[in-house]
Amino acid sequence: MTDSFVRGAISNVFTVWDDQGRFDADGQRNLLDYLHDAGSISTYFVRSGMGQMYAYEYDDVKQMASTACKHMTGKAPVLVGAAGIWDKNYDKRPDPAVFLKQAVELSQFAEQQGAAGVVHTMPEALLPREGESHADLIVRYFETISNAVTVPIWLYQPPGTQKEYCVDMALAERLAGIPRVAAMKVSTTDAQYIYNLCYAMVPLGFKFIAGSECAFLTALYAGASACIGQGCTLNPATILAIQDLYEAGNQEGALEAQRSTNYLVEVGVSTVEWFKRYITERGYPVSTTARDMGKNPYVGSPAPLTQEQFENFKLIFEEELLKFDTVPPRR
Repeated sequence: MTDSFVRGAISNVFTVWDDQGRFDADGQRNLLDYLHDAGSISTYFVRSGMGQMYAYEYDDVKQMASTACKHMTGKAPVLVGAAGIWDKNYDKRPDPAVFLKQAVELSQFAEQQGAAGVVHTMPEALLPREGESHADLIVRYFETISNAVTVPIWLYQPPGTQKEYCVDMALAERLAGIPRVAAMKVSTTDAQYIYNLCYAMVPLGFKFIAGSECAFLTALYAGASACIGQGCTLNPATILAIQDLYEAGNQEGALEAQRSTNYLVEVGVSTVEWFKRYITERGYPVSTTARDMGKNPYVGSPAPLTQEQFENFKLIFEEELLKFDTVPPRR
């Protein structure tokens, strides 16, 4: 079901908004160009968590899917986040019929644009029907998506997912049995949880995606196939090195690559803003504007980045990449 591109660093592509907070197709193409020129990325996941997926409106998803799929044709596969529209405000869940209809339509649209697969978060926007468990709701949701498309479906359990919507071993086996449900990203550094899910899913031919680059080597030992985390966009060379060295049997090298990856997370500042400022400086201009999420109590925003913070992390970032014979592109 899934191909060889499910390996190494899968970029959680950041979204480019213009100064008025509208989707910026030209800027998005510049950002994709930088990522492609940087190398080491196997696949591009648009409408990602760090791409402000909860800030998207319906037409934004279509614009992103169309822009990314067209721009990356012949270059690399694109995955599209295709869940219905919801701002992650648990106090204001959407109409369930509308949300499900949007999820189906956006999945079908992404497939029509040439997406290699669609990504759906655990359906926290929906509540179980009377007499239905949360596990039954989750299975029903993904069966509905499976019946609507022919491309692989990836499950995504973001940070902070409510406990009742989190996948356990029993639910993992049920989900892995749904046609076209082919992979899952779980944002956790909990080694026990990673192992349990891999134990349940990997033998069934299911692809487990490490959802934190800080746990990638741990996840590889448990049977993971790839990684999606902020480092997969900022420093994909170190992520790929972890897997290459691990698979070559070079444990010491893999540990060093993992430590470098962890270090960049530990000292990083305002990741999305820093990255946008950095690639603009490298000749790939994009706006640093983030879309305003209003007073939503469940979605916060990082503090603005000072010039000193920007320069300090740039020095660290470039020094770490040099350890892997990598120089960020410039045009």
